[in-house]
Amino acid sequence: MKIDKKYLRKVVKEIIAKTDKSEENLLKISSILDILNKLFKENQTFRNIVLNPKASMEDKEKLMEKVLSALGTDAEISKLLIKIVKDKKANIFKELNKVFKFEVEKFFGTVQGEIITAYKIDEALLNEIKSVIESKIGKKVEFTVKEDNSLIGGAVIKAGSYIIDTSVKSYLKRLESTLSRF
Repeated sequence: MKIDKKYLRKVVKEIIAKTDKSEENLLKISSILDILNKLFKENQTFRNIVLNPKASMEDKEKLMEKVLSALGTDAEISKLLIKIVKDKKANIFKELNKVFKFEVEKFFGTVQGEIITAYKIDEALLNEIKSVIESKIGKKVEFTVKEDNSLIGGAVIKAGSYIIDTSVKSYLKRLESTLSRF
């Protein structure tokens, strides 16, 4: 089922408009949307109930109310999320948090980034990388750090659309490509 992008953006704007813009509150909503995304993707029963046209709207609302109540969701946000199911657009749960995070990043002028390294890096190096990237892109960057031994050495740094790949794995692939041309 195709996602209605226009509806998705409208819902995200409504969520942001009806919420307190504190970082703590926006992170809580993001966490709730993450859980809904995981429920939708990984829990077939949840997905079947919210998408099934034969399931009663009352059952769908009860399920959503139960889930949102367990997550401690604000009443206004709960109404918006239940309205998604009522409007038969529950498939947007797959993309809702991604679009929400993007809008929040725009609001705060931050970008989510990722550093993938072959080996664990210390805090000093992380801060140095963060400083350089922030000066390059002109925005605050929140990095998550991952280890991937397949890189052999070096790192892959992603921040928004900015990507730097200095991994040995990537270098060897480029070298292989160059040598295979001869």
